[in-house]
Amino acid sequence: MNAPIVETSLDISFLRSRTALRRLTIVTLTGALIGLLYGLLAPKWYRSVLTVVPTKSQKGGGLSSMLGSDLAGFAAGLDASISGADVQRIAAVLQSIAVTDAVIAKFNLRARYKEKYQENTREVLWKHCDVKPLPKPNLVQLSCEDRDPRFVQDMLAYFAEYGNQVFSRVGVSSASEQVRFLEKRVAELRQQADDTASRMREFQEKHQIIDLDTQTKAVVADIASLHSQRITKQLELEYARTFSSRDEATLQQLQSQIAVMESKLRDLEEPSAATPEPADTRRPHTTNPVKRGIFPAALSVPKLRAEFEILYRDRKVAEATLVFALERLEGARADQARDVSTFLVLDPPALPTRPSRPKLLIALLACAVLGIACGVGLEWWKTNRTSSALFGLRGSPESEAVQISRRENTSN
Repeated sequence: MNAPIVETSLDISFLRSRTALRRLTIVTLTGALIGLLYGLLAPKWYRSVLTVVPTKSQKGGGLSSMLGSDLAGFAAGLDASISGADVQRIAAVLQSIAVTDAVIAKFNLRARYKEKYQENTREVLWKHCDVKPLPKPNLVQLSCEDRDPRFVQDMLAYFAEYGNQVFSRVGVSSASEQVRFLEKRVAELRQQADDTASRMREFQEKHQIIDLDTQTKAVVADIASLHSQRITKQLELEYARTFSSRDEATLQQLQSQIAVMESKLRDLEEPSAATPEPADTRRPHTTNPVKRGIFPAALSVPKLRAEFEILYRDRKVAEATLVFALERLEGARADQARDVSTFLVLDPPALPTRPSRPKLLIALLACAVLGIACGVGLEWWKTNRTSSALFGLRGSPESEAVQISRRENTSN
């Protein structure tokens, strides 16, 4: 005898039965009534919100103008990142154990929440409270709920008061550490700035540079003038040779003038060669370059300019870094010495007048949907059980009339 085949498809044919629909409606209305009673009789919870904003650190405004546009923009970006970090720090302080325990002790929350242990009380408190840091608008929102609207308002006000005290202590301690670090760093940067200034002064004294651009222009102008005069003298010499002999005094004079001009041009164009000094018993083997005054050789200007620009860049970077560190040091000292709020209350906690939960409509709809689901599940289970029983009757040697009568009784 073959085994019976069990159908696994979902059979919702019972929805065509008026009796099943009547029971389903009763279950649904019962669920909706339970939701309505819960929404009306459950304890009302009221939620209030506290919004705070961190205060800006005191910075040296006069020093910022000395940094230049690029470095000032970098400082502004750093200030923005520090403000975002302050938001996270405020949120961490408000959720800290120190602030939480102070609020629990202030309002006797262990007795209010009926908890035996302090750890459980903290967990229950933060089930009713929530901190949301908002870095983009640079705000922190703290919201709490309680059955007493006046109580939740007072609790949030104390959160702001005590959290500000704790954050002030943390800020002063952090500022003290920054002051100690920045004082050491400023001393190092000041020494670096002095070293770069000394190297630049020695370079200028060695090569007799006062204003390299002006001196270079003067040398180029002198070279151009000498070239012009030499060409003029060469033209005069060529003209005089057409009608004068080689040993004539005029020709010799022009040749001497051209030789002097060419020698002067070589001195202006090429670096000076080292020539020995007169004998000196103290320094018998020293040599010095020929003195050419404050005008550098034209061909040595690119090398001098490259070395001068490196020294000038190093000095500017050292000075700008020193100014930036001094500004940070003054700001840290101001933060260390000030006795003001580290964050300001933007929106104080208001007295709530509308319950935040339970929500009557949501409870009503949720219980009604749950009632529909329970009713459909119950009817489906009953139908499957009846179908299984009828299937067993078909396989037995009972009469067909008995099977029909049992079906009618079951449907009724």
